[in-house]
Amino acid sequence: MKQKTFIYSLLLLLVSALSSCSQWEGETVESAYREPQIPDPSYQFKRNGSSSVDYLECSLLRDPLDYIYSSYLRPANIMYEGTMTRVKGYYNNGEFGLKPQEELAASSLHKADRTRILKDVEDIFETTGKLSGMGQPSPGTYRNHRAVQGEGGYVGIHIGDVNIAFANEKGLIVAEMFNGIVWGGIYLDKVLNVHLNDSLYKDTRLRTEHERIALLPGRNYTELEHHWDLAYGYYQYWLPYVQAGGLPVLRESRIKLYNAFARGRLALTEYRYEEVLQQLQVIRAELSKVAAVRAMNLLVSDITVGNLEEDINNALVFLSQGCGAVYGLQFTVQESGKPHLSYNQVMAYINELTAGNGLWDKERLLGDEATTGSLKHVAAEIGKAYGLTLNDVKRSY
Repeated sequence: MKQKTFIYSLLLLLVSALSSCSQWEGETVESAYREPQIPDPSYQFKRNGSSSVDYLECSLLRDPLDYIYSSYLRPANIMYEGTMTRVKGYYNNGEFGLKPQEELAASSLHKADRTRILKDVEDIFETTGKLSGMGQPSPGTYRNHRAVQGEGGYVGIHIGDVNIAFANEKGLIVAEMFNGIVWGGIYLDKVLNVHLNDSLYKDTRLRTEHERIALLPGRNYTELEHHWDLAYGYYQYWLPYVQAGGLPVLRESRIKLYNAFARGRLALTEYRYEEVLQQLQVIRAELSKVAAVRAMNLLVSDITVGNLEEDINNALVFLSQGCGAVYGLQFTVQESGKPHLSYNQVMAYINELTAGNGLWDKERLLGDEATTGSLKHVAAEIGKAYGLTLNDVKRSY
């Protein structure tokens, strides 16, 4: 009996110890629990016994962009002109013939704003070069200083930390803006405005070639099938945000989107074009909502606000991710195909957040919904365009 009591007490002690070690003192955590992720059913379509689905292009386009972010922008590692040339080479030329610069804001819907969007990326490269110490006698020494209000530098505990980031004088981590531009201006634009452009599925020539099974040279799919599959491929990069745990407003989004992609592809195979267009509208509405919820949540989530209240340096990454997500909202569309927000509107929101002392202005950012430039104010204004409220983006734990 004594032995059993000892074992039971030991187990309780272990549980208590494990629980107490799950959070460091003074650390703000996003959540102590993560819902297990269940993969979607297989997206499989075949012709003559072989797959007719191919979205390899998506990963080939993404790889150089991820490399630019992780190796050069996030660690501010553009210290020399030769390095800047290399970074721009990855961006302009990519790999395997897929050129990221040409794919950014490539849809006809954003033709009018494309020059300004490309300029925003160039500005990020130039700012990162400055933060890296490019042009200074000793770039490494110049780079080794903390960001403070009005002066760019590194954000973190030590310059050598793995998760170090670099902010400009406004506290904006430009690498996170780059990611926001890429996720919105390439991946989301590709899904909603390029490959799911309804004009493709209404085109008489494309329909005729699809019905007579005119396969693309050396491939096992028609042009229309490939457009739909590429949309599904680029959608995979948005899937982590679709399945964000603890947000009731997105509880059914994942299954809605998977079903819409699968049903639309099946309808395309059976030449039921009206059904294709219906599923296309479902994808437009649901994925645009996901993008809006993500942007709003990044601005007003417990982890952002908690870190802002505790130590503003810890909040800059989340705030910058929020600004990047807001930038990407210009690529969301209504069921009709009309954008929810314009370039000018998203830039106005970002400028509102970074006005004056920028993201260092803790008092303004933490203001109530009526305070211009507060996180709640900007998030609430964004929500109006999507029929969302601040309560909709609160996590339920």
